[in-house]
Amino acid sequence: MTRALSFGRGAGDYDRVRPEYSPEALHLVTERLGLGPGSEVLDLAAGTGKLTRPLVERFSRVTAVEPDPGMRAVLSQATTCHLVLEGRAEAIPLADESVDAVFVGQAFHWFSTAEALAEIARVLRPCGGLVLIWNAWATPETGLPEAAEKIIRGVLDRPSEPVRDRRDWQQDFDASPFAPLREEEIPIRLLDYTGEDYVTLMLSTSPFGVLPSDELAAVEADLRRLVEGSYRVPVETRLLWTRLPGVGAD
Repeated sequence: MTRALSFGRGAGDYDRVRPEYSPEALHLVTERLGLGPGSEVLDLAAGTGKLTRPLVERFSRVTAVEPDPGMRAVLSQATTCHLVLEGRAEAIPLADESVDAVFVGQAFHWFSTAEALAEIARVLRPCGGLVLIWNAWATPETGLPEAAEKIIRGVLDRPSEPVRDRRDWQQDFDASPFAPLREEEIPIRLLDYTGEDYVTLMLSTSPFGVLPSDELAAVEADLRRLVEGSYRVPVETRLLWTRLPGVGAD
């Protein structure tokens, strides 16, 4: 199992404990791109619909595309978007120039960037926008028990399939038709988790998702024994956006 396709293993828990996307960030980027209630948008690599749902509240027609069947099953039950389709960023099952904006939540680093950008550009209308957004959480303010930290670090530090960051894919943007990426500053949020839910949050990440079933069960049992009480978790929003050239683009 690859890290990119490991999330469907616990799709229900993923949907329950992963942080919601910042309403402030979504409002800001909607204004930046000049989108309105009548805009048609695509949630690409939509997962369980964490981003799809707030998009449905803002736009008249939201299509969600997701490759993982486990994630897509939760997505189909938890959203009221226009369409839920099986597909990948490198082969988007939509017609040319069919949407006003493409949103990617928590997933762009898994894409084959050049191929994905070509497909995203294909389905966007002139002046269409591309929004990349991530939630990243830090260690709880009060810290975790030392033994729990050791277990978590032991999983996170293992050699594994690398996760690409902006330095890896920036050159593909430079060679694409998109305008230079813009990054917005969004205030850090503090979210409260029970110890049980914080463990579930950690287990929803890809380093844990690719563990063999017996090892995952042992790690989970140890963490649930050690991590109790409640925790305040800092969550950072990383928000990048760009657009295609066209009339009205700045």
